[in-house]
Amino acid sequence: MPSQHDNSQSSSSRKKSKRRSRSTTKFIPNLQQLTNAAAELPDPDLWPEKTYQCPIEIDGKQRTIDFALKSINRGKVLAPRWTYEGRILIRKRDA
Repeated sequence: MPSQHDNSQSSSSRKKSKRRSRSTTKFIPNLQQLTNAAAELPDPDLWPEKTYQCPIEIDGKQRTIDFALKSINRGKVLAPRWTYEGRILIRKRDA
């Protein structure tokens, strides 16, 4: 006979993960907040670090939007560009 999983254990695990997710809720900015933060980004050619945290205030709470530098192939040259979550590319002329 196949063994059955103990439902109390999986239920307990689910409760723990729910508690964890509530205490460490990830901030996801809306498009307007992301656009405003992108306008504050330093020049990627001059910024010495690989990341930049842009502080913003939402409903009286201090939050940050994290950006990372990524090298983009522009013809024969690699050019640094800011990215958000590795999914949105931000060019200087867009900000």
